[in-house]
Amino acid sequence: MKFAVPVQLEWEGKPCTAVMGPFQHSMEREFALATSRKALKECNDPAELKEVANSLLEGWAMMNTALQGTMLENMQLRQAVAVRDSSLEAAEALLNEAVKSLQKYEKQSASSRKGLWPWRR
Repeated sequence: MKFAVPVQLEWEGKPCTAVMGPFQHSMEREFALATSRKALKECNDPAELKEVANSLLEGWAMMNTALQGTMLENMQLRQAVAVRDSSLEAAEALLNEAVKSLQKYEKQSASSRKGLWPWRR
């Protein structure tokens, strides 16, 4: 079984919706679901049912916390990648400007090598 999670995030200063996933259920998750279903089917006593329900609630809460942590980490990673990309673009622009300046000074240097005093030609 595959599923996806919609995520609200801010991308380049604009709010947008992204999709995390698709995810697949692991064998551990399928085992946990099967044992929980079996425990609920075999439960006849209200006190025992209460224990099973509490156990399931705690498991759900832990899974929800883990999912929220993963979503937060994913959003932070996307924002870090966006910052990195903009920093790389700025660095590339600076390097291009430095190359142009170097080429300009290289031309000036080449023309001044023809004579010791270039203004006396």
